[in-house]
Amino acid sequence: MAIRAAQEQDSAAAAELVFSSGPVAFEHIFNSAHGPDIRDFLALEFAKSGTMFSHRHHFVYEQDGRLIATIGGFDKASHDATFMDNAKAIFTQYGWRGIVKGLLFELRLVKPPRKGCYYLCHIAVDPQWRGKGIAAQLINFMAARAHELGYSTLSLDVAELNIGALRLYQQLGFKVIKRNKSYNGVLDNHLYMEMAL
Repeated sequence: MAIRAAQEQDSAAAAELVFSSGPVAFEHIFNSAHGPDIRDFLALEFAKSGTMFSHRHHFVYEQDGRLIATIGGFDKASHDATFMDNAKAIFTQYGWRGIVKGLLFELRLVKPPRKGCYYLCHIAVDPQWRGKGIAAQLINFMAARAHELGYSTLSLDVAELNIGALRLYQQLGFKVIKRNKSYNGVLDNHLYMEMAL
């Protein structure tokens, strides 16, 4: 078992995991009816270096050569640096519809990281490996990394109805800071959480 920096060649397995971290949101924003299968899009972008879906912003958990979990991390500067590449990739594959839906999602439900905070995303564990403490190991790994980099706060967003994830985050020390109400009937309300490092 090992946690390591993600690599380009992880793209196919990682895309499936990243998608599973928020399938309702991914399907709403990108919508395969208006472009490629979302997993194909995520795999393509994971292998590149410019967007927020890139391997450069992710770590993976590997067991016997198989990827079984992912986690992403950003600060404000690294997240902002992906903005134009995100927009270009989404527009190229899903048109203006994807851009508008993505912006609404970021403005209303899952806001960009705030300054001085290290933000976690795309936390996903293969269903066969859930309940074994892997997500907690990944989060603790990222917390230690963020602390070493000089951040004093770790943050994340979670769908309010994702009770299992919410319980885990609270057990690890995250506190709910804000509840962001959904703006449509498809997406869940989201909770913004922070943990002091």
